[in-house]
Amino acid sequence: MILFLHQAGWAIWLGAGLTFMVWGPLARNAPLETWAHTWETLAKIQRWLVAPGAAVATITGLILSMQYAQRGLSMGSLWLIVMQTAGLVAGVLAVAVATPLANKLAFLAFRSLETGEKDARVEQVRSRLALVSSIAGALVIVSLYFAAAKPA
Repeated sequence: MILFLHQAGWAIWLGAGLTFMVWGPLARNAPLETWAHTWETLAKIQRWLVAPGAAVATITGLILSMQYAQRGLSMGSLWLIVMQTAGLVAGVLAVAVATPLANKLAFLAFRSLETGEKDARVEQVRSRLALVSSIAGALVIVSLYFAAAKPA
């Protein structure tokens, strides 16, 4: 059951995260109202899908690691250490950094609708979100590679 939750968590996390790769850049040149509603929706996706998926994958990954150690299996394998480290760092970035940035961007989008023009801080927050999410996404891919290939 834990393994299923772990795999479902990262699948939801990675799948929902791909939404940002498509809709974020598309919204950049959209009219203000469309842009603002897009970022409000993306923040909801981050809160309801990406962050919970990352949290479930991270917590169940820790549980699986503890179960692995309890069985007396070697925890010193390079593939296992890289998978665990990359997954843990990615999970922390997604939950603790990317989610607040997405919420801040949604807030700025709402404020931009009220004022009738994009807030000056939008681009700075958006670029930070893009950087953090890209790093977290790359770390998830690294983690998945090491889990699947188990290179020596």
